[in-house]
Amino acid sequence: MEKLPKIHPLKKNSRKVDWINNEPFSIDHDDRFFQADAVEETSEVFINANNLYKRWDKLNGKNFTIGELGFGFGLNFLITAKAWKEANGHNSNWLDYISIDCFSLDISDFKKVAKLYPLLEEVTQEFIKFFPQECNGFTRIELPGYKIRLTLIVGDAEESLCSLVGNKSNKIDAWYLDGFDPNKNLSMWSPCVIKQIGLLSKDKCTFGTYTAAGFVRRELQNNNFDVSKVKGFGNKRHRLKGVFSGDDEENISDNKLNKVAVIGSGIAGSCIAFKLARQDIQVDIFEKAEELDLNPWAAMYPKFSLGVDSRSDLLAAGYFYSSRFYREILESYKETGILFLNNGIDRDSWIKRLLKLDREDLFELLDVNEINTQNKINQEFEGLLVKLGGCISIKELNKILLQEKKINLYKDHHFLDYKIKNNIGLEFNNQKSQEGYSHLIICSGESLQNTIPRMKLKYGAIGGMKKNNLSEIKYPINNNGYVLPMHEGTTWAGSIYSNAPLPNAESIDFKEIIIKNSNILDDSDVDNLISSWKGVRTSLPDYLPVAGPINNNGIYVIGGLGSRGLSLAPLLAEMVMNDICKTPSPVSKAVGDAINPLRFMT
Repeated sequence: MEKLPKIHPLKKNSRKVDWINNEPFSIDHDDRFFQADAVEETSEVFINANNLYKRWDKLNGKNFTIGELGFGFGLNFLITAKAWKEANGHNSNWLDYISIDCFSLDISDFKKVAKLYPLLEEVTQEFIKFFPQECNGFTRIELPGYKIRLTLIVGDAEESLCSLVGNKSNKIDAWYLDGFDPNKNLSMWSPCVIKQIGLLSKDKCTFGTYTAAGFVRRELQNNNFDVSKVKGFGNKRHRLKGVFSGDDEENISDNKLNKVAVIGSGIAGSCIAFKLARQDIQVDIFEKAEELDLNPWAAMYPKFSLGVDSRSDLLAAGYFYSSRFYREILESYKETGILFLNNGIDRDSWIKRLLKLDREDLFELLDVNEINTQNKINQEFEGLLVKLGGCISIKELNKILLQEKKINLYKDHHFLDYKIKNNIGLEFNNQKSQEGYSHLIICSGESLQNTIPRMKLKYGAIGGMKKNNLSEIKYPINNNGYVLPMHEGTTWAGSIYSNAPLPNAESIDFKEIIIKNSNILDDSDVDNLISSWKGVRTSLPDYLPVAGPINNNGIYVIGGLGSRGLSLAPLLAEMVMNDICKTPSPVSKAVGDAINPLRFMT
């Protein structure tokens, strides 16, 4: 059966909908999305068929994972989220909800459907608050107030399921099989799809579905499901439900989490510490410096790749995830957007290719006059405004993340090595040591270079100026360098790069920054320099990061983020946290393989 072609993650794949009596009807599949009493239908066909209330009552601290085929307008998710919150109460359990659909979710259509169900108003507003931009592939959406992680996968059903297979953390406790009528949507009910469902099912996993089609029942039985035909909902005669009988060896063993050690308190280290602490895990984070010297003001750049590959998937997913993460964590974070000046052949080609994606919600081409008027500057280029993005005080972000309960910060601890006996022990300079860790995550550049020799260090610096005619800049402006909106009376511009360590920031000649931004700044701006900051980045030969385990003894790394630290660190931290906690991954197998640290260690 023909599969859907893979498309760029930013290219919309919108469903065709006809609205009949204010309810949606699928033109693509010639079928309605749900019956008028959708809440009762979901409760009977999926929640009760999977016996969820009783199973949730017996979790005893464990998380629970639901897999769904056919996200539609998200009604099953909203109804289940409401039920989960009512059943879970104040427990520490999290619900992971993995849903697959061939079409992305249009937020305006979602809101139109949600208005029909005022009973779901509270969870609907929570979902809208954290709803991302439309994209293909994997999207992780967290509802922290409900302790729910939604992994929404937009793509071909079989390929999407295959992208989950092989990671035991993606195993499913209960399935919602909610595609359209099998006779009108054969690709979702194919033998290959049902085979993947079996491969992803835990022992005693259950399923519920509204259909009773004979070939669906037989394929489920052929893949180790004990299937029962029961009375259908509403005007349907029958429906199916069942239980999977699998190999107990495939089950995930109980986690043996004790304490986790994190080396480095930069953006990657603070994000992973925060993520783990939110899962009620004790984290000790070790920093070499006596006092933290963090970037005072930085922009979160997209740097979207335009291939149809794992790089593009990672950069898009990371950027959208980071945007949601910062909106939740930082009250001061504003989505100002980021401007890329069309200052050369390569930039012109990049801008034109992005505009061909037809994403007016994401991209806007501004002419010279618009840019100059908005920012009270005088320069010569048009530019592309990426509407998502903005500036962040990493100092403020770090402070908020590390204030989370369960995190201890140890400064003046220069990490040297680790040893593994009954647990993980750490060795630091001056004969300092710490023991008793179940996992270690190395995030600092110097330590990563010792672990992965092909990791390169790149030294950089930025300059801060007090200049009145730059005080009206509304968003980061990227030229060959960049200029940021004023922050606490200072306009920061960057940047200088070097393969060798830089001298003291006060001794750096910042004329390079002026040259890179020559159409915005001039030589006189060096005289306005009032502050400076320097830092270190890590990168790898393929310009992709590393994130994941380097052995089977609980040793992990996150690094090589280069200039994409702010746009990648939150998602990579989520990925590593999920792996440690044995919960579903926010990225596909292909992306996980692309950033696997072992690619540079074998």
